[in-house]
This record gives sequence, C-alpha cells and structure tokens, in this order.
Amino acid sequence: MTREDGGNLQQYEREVFAALQPYGEPERVNEAQNDKKSQLAFLAVRVPDIERVVRGGLSFYGRSADEILAIWNAIWCYSPYFEVMAAAGMYYSLQRAKIDPASWPTLSTWSRRCENWAHADQLAGIYSYLLAQDCPGVYNQLEEWNASDEQWSRRISLVSLIHYTGKHSVFLPPERVLPLVTACLGDERFYVQKAVGWVLREMFQPYPQEIGTFISEHLNMSALAFSRAIERRNPQEREELRAARKQAVRGAVQ
Repeated sequence: MTREDGGNLQQYEREVFAALQPYGEPERVNEAQNDKKSQLAFLAVRVPDIERVVRGGLSFYGRSADEILAIWNAIWCYSPYFEVMAAAGMYYSLQRAKIDPASWPTLSTWSRRCENWAHADQLAGIYSYLLAQDCPGVYNQLEEWNASDEQWSRRISLVSLIHYTGKHSVFLPPERVLPLVTACLGDERFYVQKAVGWVLREMFQPYPQEIGTFISEHLNMSALAFSRAIERRNPQEREELRAARKQAVRGAVQ
C-alpha cells in the first residue's frame, strides 16, 4: 500500500460508515449500547444488515488480500463506531474455513481493542476457523490470553476453542480444552463464567464421559457456569447434578 493509500484510510472508514448509516435505527441506540455493555458509539444496525453491506462490495475490494487486510485493520483499530468495527470482523467471519492463515498475525492483534462481548465473540469465531486449520501460533496465543487478567482475552481464549457450526463443529480433544477451562473456574466475572459453561456444554456432545467426569469433579463451579454446562442434559440428569452440586457446595462451606 502506498503512502497516499495510507493517507486515505480514513476515507475507507467513512465509506463503511456511510454504507451502514442508512440501516441504523436511532431509536435503538441506547438499547444496543446497553445490550453490548459498550462505550463505543452506535448506529444500531442489525447484524443481517451489516452482513448485507459487507457482502455488497466496497470500493477497496479490488485490491490485494494484504491491502484489504491493512484497510480493515485500520478501520478496526480506529473507528469509534461499534458497527463499523463489526463490519471489519464480518468480512473475515464470512470467509469461514477459507480464511487465509497469513492474516492471523494481524487479526490476532484485534483482541486488544475488545471492550464488549459481541466483538469478543466475533473475533473468537474467526480465530476458531484458524485454530481448526491448525494455523501456527493460534493455540499458544489462546493459552497466553487465558493466563491474562483481562476479561475479554480470557473469554476469547475459551470461545475460540470450538469451531461452532452445528453438526460440522470441530472440537479439540479434552486434554487441550479442559486446562484452559480449569484456569478460568475461579474467575467470577459474568462473561468469563458464561464462556466456561458454554464450552462445557458444547464439549459434552462429542466427549460425554470426559466432560461428565470434569463437571462431577468441579461441582462447586459458579452457578452460572454450572447451569449453562448442564442445560442440554435430560431433566433427570439435571436434577441429579443439581442435587449433587448442592451437597458439594454445602460441604465446602462447612
């Protein structure tokens, strides 16, 4: 990208903003901001409309993949608008399994600007595709984020572990997933605990024995994580597990 192109990066951000703005719902701005618990500016554009804009084509789509990545990177890093950032993430989310591993060194830095659950989960979805491709460095980076004290880094480290596409889901083996889950059991923050429960819930399908044993050995996990982890079990199993947890928690208090 030339020096002149670098000077035009703000122009591209304005282009994406202008493409999204007609879909905005001003009456929903406060609602959208409160839902995401974000300090960013909002246009209140719904996800299908963000996807429509991204799929519809933008002026820089004719450039090379590296140049497009540089433009989206600048947009992600500097735009004050939630939806403009989300459009950058959407571009790579839509590539799914075709996402180029060469984009990882840049995309991995996007986590630094996360300050809400929606962007964190969008990035985790992108990272899960790269992890599923066995892209070098992804799992090691997830371990680093998992060991940090930053809430969104820890959530991303968990949600990225599962390439979540229904019956075509890709799961890492329990021995690679459960250490990261275990490290977060004591983190009381809502969005971390919600991720703990989600990972255990999804992992139970391919690994019922291993995950069932893990849950039984960690019945004193947070109520939020526990409830989410068992929500797809049959009613009788849920009741039995709740009773066992109640006894375990009572025993830990005494």
